[in-house]
Amino acid sequence: MTVYNERQMHKGNYNEDLAIPIVEFLNQRKYPVGIIYGNPETGKTDTGCLIAEIGLNEGILDTFASNIKTETGQKITSLEEVKYWHRNETGKKLYILDEAGINDDCRNPMSRLNREIRHEIFIARKFFVHWIFILQELKDVDTWKSSNLTGMLIEKDAANKIFYADIKLKWEETSPFYDFPRTTINYDTLDIGVFTLKKQVNEEALKLQGEPAQVARLLKQTHNSDTAALEMSKLTGETWTRKDVMTELYKFLDHLDF
Repeated sequence: MTVYNERQMHKGNYNEDLAIPIVEFLNQRKYPVGIIYGNPETGKTDTGCLIAEIGLNEGILDTFASNIKTETGQKITSLEEVKYWHRNETGKKLYILDEAGINDDCRNPMSRLNREIRHEIFIARKFFVHWIFILQELKDVDTWKSSNLTGMLIEKDAANKIFYADIKLKWEETSPFYDFPRTTINYDTLDIGVFTLKKQVNEEALKLQGEPAQVARLLKQTHNSDTAALEMSKLTGETWTRKDVMTELYKFLDHLDF
């Protein structure tokens, strides 16, 4: 069951002072990387969504995506799909990578995923894309803490139950923002933010492919194994018997695992 953050805020409940550095970051293309880091339960993911919200509200972004489920953006959980999204989604875009300390781990700098993330971000400017990395400790992210492509650092913390953020842009120092507002974009707080190199094959979709699934569909339509065998013979160009049909049906039932 999807669980979304509870909200008591109206759309756009952030002040102009906070919007200014976010808009500045999203408006420029030279430094496309932003990093949000801090202790657990300090609202890092919430801040990532707030950046997307500000960008959308202020007309700086046309769309955003993330490896977590959000109410407004797309969920994209592989670099393969992100590359396609970069090149085929029109307009100005933001990609939010949650759990970046795991997914873009500095302890594995030569992993294929890390190397290809770096390459894709290097050319992200060509596709009007900004990236946000969200993690707990700055040292855990691969190269972005010291990269020439990093334009914004946000450190999240909490004191006396008040969340605040220290925002630093590459081209200027900004003051801490206290009582940092929460986003109005609903997101799945239980999503663990998986991110892989290749698109993951949907196991449920696989169960609906191949001859076992085709036989099951024909039996559902015809309610007759002889008719199903005849139709399969036409489809495959080979002779099917009632026994063949039942064998494939049992294979399909095994896939369902119930």
